[in-house]
Formats: sequence, structure tokens, C-alpha cells
Amino acid sequence: MTLNPVFAAAVLRKGAPALSGYRLSGVEEGRLLAVVSQRGMSVNCTLARANRFAPIADAFPLTCSLLKPHLRGLLDELWSVHRPGNYQLTGEAGAFAQFLDAKLSSGELAVEYAAEVFRYESKAWDLIQTLRSSVSGHSATVHFTHDPSILIKCLERDELPPAGLPARAYAVRLTLTGDTLEVDLVGTGLPAGTRRA
Repeated sequence: MTLNPVFAAAVLRKGAPALSGYRLSGVEEGRLLAVVSQRGMSVNCTLARANRFAPIADAFPLTCSLLKPHLRGLLDELWSVHRPGNYQLTGEAGAFAQFLDAKLSSGELAVEYAAEVFRYESKAWDLIQTLRSSVSGHSATVHFTHDPSILIKCLERDELPPAGLPARAYAVRLTLTGDTLEVDLVGTGLPAGTRRA
């Protein structure tokens, strides 16, 4: 329940019927109802959410900024079906990436610029993962439909980009050199940047 605050809230609101999907003894059911009613449960759920969200925000900061109005609902949906594989909560960024990719591919999530910003950050994240493996190939090109210099600058300031930017082809080159990710926004007028991996 700590890792799924929506479920914890349902148990608190509905009581024993919310636990009917589990084969619990009366003692077990009573203990869970007592736990969810404790004042500290809300704090535990908040800490669990923060710990699960931290690697997602670290891997996909611009995507999270762009999706801010939808993010809580998306995370609640993800965390209602995805359970961490370990107590260190590793794998949250990967689970989020798969979940969001499915939402965007199916058209279920239609937020302007989301697909290209997410694609950009996914490529950057993939490159950074090569530091932890023996995978070769430390550069990638990401194609944008809207001016990445505008999108990236706005989202780095945690501002939504202006709606209805004109569409045309842009390319962004990502290169991992050592532990530094170099970003070359080709033909956009935005100077190259770097990010520590």
C-alpha cells in the first residue's frame, strides 16, 4: 500500500471491501486496516512516491516538465500496475519509459511536443546507460518536428513551450564523450550544451 497510494486511499475510504481481492485472514485484514489508518501512512506514501519519482525526473526532466498537468495521473496509473523489483527502487525510469512510449504510440496521450521531447530524452538516457555497460556506439541523432531550441530552452526553465510552433525538420546530435553528454542542436541557432552523465 505504501508503494501504491491510490490503493492505500481506497482501503482507507472503503475499508475491508477494498481488500477483497486478497486472501487474508481476519487478523491480517485487521492489521492492514490499522496500518492504513495511522497518521504516518500519508507520510510513508509521500516518501515512497518521491523515491520512485526521483530516477524518472532525473532521466526525463524535460518530459516531466512538459507533462506536468498530466504527470500525477500518469504516475498513479503506472504505479497501480508496476511494482518495483527491489527495495532500491531501480528500474523506475525504464518502467516509466516503456509506459509512456506505449501511451504515446497508441495516441492515448496526445500532448503537443511530447513525442519528440520524450524521444530526445530517451536517446540521451540510452547513451548515458552505455557508461554502465560494454555497449559500443556513443552518439545518436534525434529528429524533431518543432524547433528544439525553443522546446528545450522553455522546458529547462520549467515553462511550457508556446503552442502551435511551425513544423519542419530539425536534427539534434547527442555525443557521449567520457562522462559528458554533448548536445549539438544542428541548424537551430542554439549553442551546443553539455550534461554530466
